Amino acid sequence: MNKIEQLIQNLCPNGVEFKTLGEVCEMKQGKLLSKRDINNGDIPIILYGELYTTYGNYIKNIKSYSSIDKVSKSPIANYGDILLPLSSTTKEALIGKASALMVDNVYIGGDTLILNHKQNVGFLVYIINSIWFNDLKMRFCVSGTTINHLNPQKLSQLKIPVPPLEVQNEIVRILDTFTELEKELEKELEKELEKELEKELEKELEKELEKELEKELEKRRAQYSFYRDKLLSFEELKKRSRGGQLDI
Repeated sequence: MNKIEQLIQNLCPNGVEFKTLGEVCEMKQGKLLSKRDINNGDIPIILYGELYTTYGNYIKNIKSYSSIDKVSKSPIANYGDILLPLSSTTKEALIGKASALMVDNVYIGGDTLILNHKQNVGFLVYIINSIWFNDLKMRFCVSGTTINHLNPQKLSQLKIPVPPLEVQNEIVRILDTFTELEKELEKELEKELEKELEKELEKELEKELEKELEKELEKRRAQYSFYRDKLLSFEELKKRSRGGQLDI
């Protein structure tokens, strides 16, 4: 029996309780803000598109900033809140992908859902981003053709397991460790791939250089043969002789 099984047996012997996401989290939506509002100001902001392109499970450093006059009507998210994008042009973009905010006082733009809760933030992120929960989202909460929209009301009705915090903490510890190992492995594989590509590139360049040198050598040989034959022809020898006789 592993540690998680022991914790579940001790803390919830009758099984893990399931609750709707709406019971576990208080939900509110971001407002306004777009790329044109990004400037040299000092107010941190997050746009929904950045949740796809810039941020992973944990948001520790903010990329975009604006000025107070641009953000005054947008809601603020704080440490531990979870952010989900509510729209996407493709279903493959994992609409509703969750990211945990690990800093305070960030203004949130439109098409973003903010979840406030009292659970382990990493646990909720892993649950919301899990394959089985994503399947539920796509089946019951997403609509649209050209642009897909995630319905917050329907999302709030989906049920998730809510084990005691001690169990959540252990699950997150294990999954975070695996995630870091996965990142390290990806980096190592990328390095190995770069090395292999460099080797292949060197080989290809070497082959191309050999081909070019061979071509150049053939040209030089042809030129040499031409001038050699011309210089050693009877007419050329005659021109270089004195009075038609070779100067030997």
